[in-house]
Amino acid sequence: MEVSVDIEKFAFALEKAGYEGALALIKEDIVPLAQSKHISLLEAAWEYADQDEEQDTSWFQLFHALQSISSKVLKSLDIHQPL
Repeated sequence: MEVSVDIEKFAFALEKAGYEGALALIKEDIVPLAQSKHISLLEAAWEYADQDEEQDTSWFQLFHALQSISSKVLKSLDIHQPL
């Protein structure tokens, strides 16, 4: 899979918000989830993050990183269309 600029920007925003290894997570888990459910990257990220797990898990960390990204930044990324 070729990484698009917006995936890289989304990963950068997540990394800046405190989620380490965001690009690998997006490529390995979030993109396949979005493709299999025909949902957007952002919807897939929220679904992945909403797994009601303990605080030290990547799901919990992703949830808080997503909350930390401003809506303006999220709106500027092309991650809202179904894959």
